[in-house]
Amino acid sequence: MKKGCVRSLKFSGKYGIFALFFALCALAGTAFATTGTVVNESIVWNDNGTEAVLSGDHTWDTSDAAKSPVKIDLKGYKLTFGSGSEVISGDGVTVTSTSGDANIGDKANAKIYGAKLIENFKIADPTYLWAIGAKKEAVASASTDLTVKNVKMDDPTGKDWRDKQFKIVGGVLVWNTTAVDLSSATVAVEDSIVGHSVYGGSVILTGTTGVSVDKTLVNINSGAKVVRSVYGGGESRKADTISTVGQSHIIVNKGASIPGTYSIKGNGEDDKLTEKGYVYGGGNAEGGISHVKNAIIEIKGGTVAHVRGGGRIETAASVSSVDVAEIRLIGEEGLKAVSDVKAGGEAATGEATPVGSATIELYDIPKTPVMAGVTIDGSGTEKGTTLKFTRVKADLSALTISSMDILVVDSGSKVTINDLGGAKTIKVTGDFNKMPATNILTIKNAAIAAKVDVIIAADNWKEYKWDNGSLMVMGRDSGVAEPVKPQLPKDTPAEVKPVEAKIYAVAPDATPAEKNNVIRDTSEKLEGISSGDLVVDASGAITVKAETVRNAASSLVAYNETITKVGPLPVFSAEVAKAQTAAVAYKIKGKDLYATDPSKINVIKYLGSGEAARFVYAAAAADFADESYTVMLQGTSTIADSIAADTEYDLVLFIKDGGRFDLDKADAFVADPPAVVQTEKKASGGSSSGCNGGFGALLLLGAAMLPLVYRKKR
Repeated sequence: MKKGCVRSLKFSGKYGIFALFFALCALAGTAFATTGTVVNESIVWNDNGTEAVLSGDHTWDTSDAAKSPVKIDLKGYKLTFGSGSEVISGDGVTVTSTSGDANIGDKANAKIYGAKLIENFKIADPTYLWAIGAKKEAVASASTDLTVKNVKMDDPTGKDWRDKQFKIVGGVLVWNTTAVDLSSATVAVEDSIVGHSVYGGSVILTGTTGVSVDKTLVNINSGAKVVRSVYGGGESRKADTISTVGQSHIIVNKGASIPGTYSIKGNGEDDKLTEKGYVYGGGNAEGGISHVKNAIIEIKGGTVAHVRGGGRIETAASVSSVDVAEIRLIGEEGLKAVSDVKAGGEAATGEATPVGSATIELYDIPKTPVMAGVTIDGSGTEKGTTLKFTRVKADLSALTISSMDILVVDSGSKVTINDLGGAKTIKVTGDFNKMPATNILTIKNAAIAAKVDVIIAADNWKEYKWDNGSLMVMGRDSGVAEPVKPQLPKDTPAEVKPVEAKIYAVAPDATPAEKNNVIRDTSEKLEGISSGDLVVDASGAITVKAETVRNAASSLVAYNETITKVGPLPVFSAEVAKAQTAAVAYKIKGKDLYATDPSKINVIKYLGSGEAARFVYAAAAADFADESYTVMLQGTSTIADSIAADTEYDLVLFIKDGGRFDLDKADAFVADPPAVVQTEKKASGGSSSGCNGGFGALLLLGAAMLPLVYRKKR
């Protein structure tokens, strides 16, 4: 400052003190202007009008509405929308209160456009507030992300919720604004009361055009309460307009509530029954068209009165369509959260627009939940509904299931239901590798189970059995030697035919009565084999009891040997032309053959009545004949010349239809309860009476004498 200027600032005389006061005020005002502008006593905006802080209760006026804020801090005060200025419009707006108990209210149809975070205030009576993810002048292909947190509304006093409304829109609100298509829209609500509904897509209130969002995601989180409905799609209220969503996705989490218990009868009108407590995969149509191509709903917990794969229509002239709906009830909490689930949509008047096709999936339910009756309804589709059980190990016979077309059960399930809900097809999926025989599906009311088709679309399954009351599936490599169709050398005799055998099995944890029934059925097909000879092994396969094999095979071993291990193989049955010889193979690990030399394997045939016989080794294809065996490299036609413990082989058995080893009573079928045993020499020093002339007895006797001759020469 120049010296002259300094000298000119003189504050003398009786008015000097007043001059000083006003000068200081002017300087303070100039300094304040560099950081903010006081619009009035209750709000302070920064220079570029992007941030505002309330310093008292404030009425939002036209000057405020003209700005494009990114943050408004209510600071515990009340924000009232004035006439003609009921709009907050920005891009990524946060409306919050960092302190105190703030309020917004006293105006109908107030809107917050371009909202990013709405939190920490109460909506006062009476207010009709919109929170909209897209900007007022939205940009095509943009994405929105809106979170509503700790926004409260008081329960109406002497009224209902018709006069208290709070709507959340993920997409565009077309209300005298430009309609544009968005790439995605995301909404999350927690610890808040939504006095009306949540829309994932765009809402059309005016205009004559359409609007779309490629993907929507709506998360209803803990503490969120929704008075009316949650829509994966949008809403259209104008004839000839369409709000479209490519893929909608709604997730309702534990602690959320869409209970359907709030009254919305205002002005003596109806109670909006198809809006109360609904989660719709589609959108809402009140005069126009709402369309969702793929609707996904995941219920993980909370409370939801009604779940619908389709959308809602208000009038018969409206259309709310969904091409494909997917509903998932996840975990015990997800199943307990719902009262009724339906594949289709709802209509306030007339009939709901059908869904193209739907899947209702119960997922990851490890135990039987304690729950009230739940209805699962597959109606409302054009192409049918599929009910899926994925990783469900529970008794769900309390469910009421109806209007299903296909029922799908995966390898991780073990589920009991009362009936098939009208399904005519059961489809099995998943991977059964190394799984024992398991009843993956049990029908409690088997008497009403209609004839169904069973489709096995799973990997690594070996056997299945459906008896109209239960579905048992056994996997490959399930801890049991597994029957396979062998590949035979080209010079195999013409009368020898490779076949793949069927084994008899039941779930290892089946009831004793169920096991006894399967054992009885098996013994009736095997001549000479009694039920007492058979047992269910750890994998679920039916085999001859190890002790029965041991006792019967003891007459086949040398006098100085004892059977130390018994490996019963699953009882099998195979179809072959009459009088031909069937070649049946078991895929088996080398260590389970109890020998390193293929010719030294003790393959035993149990004949019943305590008798057994031995399969004879065939070293070449020309030797393949009834009552013989060979060992091949697994899945090939090459005969193995040695056995390695950890390598898999095909143990091939040759049995002639009608021959001594064929225990099936019917022509053109062979059946066999085989086993593999291991023998060892008895400990020296023992004595025994009598002579046991089994296979190899003389050879073993000669071998036993060699050490004596050797010692004598020494």
